[in-house]
Amino acid sequence: GNFNIAGHGTASLVSAVWNVPGDKATEVEASGNSIRPQLKSRGYFTESCSKGDVVQHDRYSALNLLGRRLSYTVDVSGAGCGCNVALYLVAMRHNSMQSGCSDYYCDAASVCGVACAEIDIQEANRHAWHSTLHGSHDPPGLSAGYGGGPRDWSEDTYAPHGKACINTLLPFRVAAAFPVDADGGLVGMQVSLYQTRNGKTCEAAVKITSYAHMPELTRALAAGMTLVVSYWRSDNMLWLDGNGPDSTGLCSQDNGKCGADA
Repeated sequence: GNFNIAGHGTASLVSAVWNVPGDKATEVEASGNSIRPQLKSRGYFTESCSKGDVVQHDRYSALNLLGRRLSYTVDVSGAGCGCNVALYLVAMRHNSMQSGCSDYYCDAASVCGVACAEIDIQEANRHAWHSTLHGSHDPPGLSAGYGGGPRDWSEDTYAPHGKACINTLLPFRVAAAFPVDADGGLVGMQVSLYQTRNGKTCEAAVKITSYAHMPELTRALAAGMTLVVSYWRSDNMLWLDGNGPDSTGLCSQDNGKCGADA
């Protein structure tokens, strides 16, 4: 479907055919300015597309967010332990090598066989949130948030209950900023979550700086990165939502229920 990105213009969304090589993906649905990824789906933002069209790499969207901010509203209420609702940027516009997923998808973990720079604005469920910077061959990257290893927040900040600053049983707003230095180089990524309840707005924020691969990410953003949305589950998601070294994370096993979409 086609929709508008404020400050950028009209964009389209095309669903991946394969989740990973040999494993069929489901559809990402777009209606108006709403995007609903089905469980086990991945969708790419493109400049244009039509039904049945084969999108070449140079038609994927190319967002230059250096010195800019991207904001959106998300609902992760249906995503329990072991579920991952993700919104991220990858350098697939400039990848001319077809992947094992029969498209031009690439990421830092080479999920479909091709590596490239990746910026995870959001990998989340109702118990955990990670924002991560990745160089093209750095799958772990540098993360901030809550769940698994990161402890920038606590259960009082982000959790599925009404006492938390961000009650993940309700939709909330996300804003990701990409500040630059005097030379135009990426300084880091700042991600803020906002939620208004009973007339009061609460904010939870994380900032990632001093990452070794910042020059590579500067080049990737300057060239333009493609926005990707995905929703998937795994029995091995404790890196995202597990108890962590301090045993305070909320998921001891990744056997929670994932809603049909997010």
